[in-house]
Amino acid sequence: ELGYTVVSRPSIGTRQFGVDGSALGPAVERGEQRFSLFSIKQGDLTREDWDGNPQALRSSLNEILDVYIPTFIPQEHRHRPVVICLCFGGAIVEAVRANVTRFISAHTNTQISFEEWNGDKIAGLLVDGVLREQLLAKALRTHFQKSVAMVDEPDVSYTHFSALIDGVCSQANATLRQRITALRQIYICLWVLFVWARDI
Repeated sequence: ELGYTVVSRPSIGTRQFGVDGSALGPAVERGEQRFSLFSIKQGDLTREDWDGNPQALRSSLNEILDVYIPTFIPQEHRHRPVVICLCFGGAIVEAVRANVTRFISAHTNTQISFEEWNGDKIAGLLVDGVLREQLLAKALRTHFQKSVAMVDEPDVSYTHFSALIDGVCSQANATLRQRITALRQIYICLWVLFVWARDI
């Protein structure tokens, strides 16, 4: 929905050398497409999530730089600039910000750059892309859009968001998979609403 062509998706059980997903990005300056590599972590980026265990983001970034970029980028995309996207649902905590900034500065060059995809950016992308069509059924989409649009009128926003939650939950009455999907829909919608409400 945002103009990316997905090359690989997250998978379980195979070593991915720090890359949870990759995509050919939409054209940027000079009409050139970039090859985007996504390393995905959940929640806020804390000190432990940055460099405290083998699954930490810094370890993943090192594997991307040392192994994935030289070895696994498809031949037809080797000439393209590479952007490594640091994805996490929350924010970078202050104690780690300088470490992340220094790492990015040390490894950025004419071929490789970095982008921070935090909760705010992801919420904005969801509104621009996937929330327009696919996340919610058409009947529920209106409630979500009105709850976000009316966030400066809390009573109205709450009424529409409550109707959205009721509608999502009423569709998740059969299988475990449907209930998990409903929880994910609610979580994403609530995060988007929170970001918009905070900005207001």
